[in-house]
Amino acid sequence: MISYPRISVITPSFNQGRYIEATILSVLDQGYPDLEHIVVDGGSADETLEILARYPHLTIISEPDRGQAEAVNKGLRLASGDIVGWLNSDDTYYPGALAGAAETINPAGGIYIAMGRCVYIDEAGEPTGAEHPSAFVSHRRVVEIWKGYAIPNPAVFFHRTVYEVCGGLDESLYFALDYDLFCRYTSRFAITAVDRIWATYRLHLSAKTSEQSQGELLERSLQVSRRYWGEAGSIRWWRYQLSFWLYGGTLGIAALKRLNRAEKAWQEKKLVPFLLHLILSFCLFPPTVVRCLLLPRLKEVSR
Repeated sequence: MISYPRISVITPSFNQGRYIEATILSVLDQGYPDLEHIVVDGGSADETLEILARYPHLTIISEPDRGQAEAVNKGLRLASGDIVGWLNSDDTYYPGALAGAAETINPAGGIYIAMGRCVYIDEAGEPTGAEHPSAFVSHRRVVEIWKGYAIPNPAVFFHRTVYEVCGGLDESLYFALDYDLFCRYTSRFAITAVDRIWATYRLHLSAKTSEQSQGELLERSLQVSRRYWGEAGSIRWWRYQLSFWLYGGTLGIAALKRLNRAEKAWQEKKLVPFLLHLILSFCLFPPTVVRCLLLPRLKEVSR
């Protein structure tokens, strides 16, 4: 007889009525036999609560909170599952995601965290043709965020032991709160990658990640990364310092910000600002332009 561990899915929500029903249905349509779906709503003023009321299987908390981190933590404290997933109210699961997580996570075999692949979708729910570069190498590589962060939280599931050992989200953070969580989790537990699509990551203008450019997000995330460099002056600290500066350091971040402005100017068909920001980016740190602009396009051509 097949044993299915209980899975708790936590969905933080605030005024995402446009998307949340698709999120709920993507969980419900998994057909998983032992499922708990907890929606923690921050007091939405749109149609969210009306939509939630249509689904009696949900466990709903609806009250003001201090943001996404507090909402997820409320769900974590309430969750009764052996396995936990965190799915935002604008993202969705692919069919078979929960079963895949249940098959993969095996504490007896030392597997406590599993991560599938994740694809990007647009506001209408249509695939953009791009896939999140989901990957895990080591805790050290996670901390080295200047090399590119590659853990998509919609496609990650973890055993409750991980939460009990490492705790929940840092409620003082607004940006990079998932990054901080996975820095802590990977400091104690490895992530097992599964070569199957488990989730979607929706890109839209009201998403938190759309509020800032890649360069600005990297700058903020670097503050979190430094928490895990170890004691100043230690061998580990110097190792991260060297890696950061080899990737351009603050000049690399400044070059990325300029490159982001160049990309925005190109989208707006402003040729002169595009060329100006592109040249400035190249002058600040040429490898940033090569790594972020040229190499991805060369990969597309080679496909």
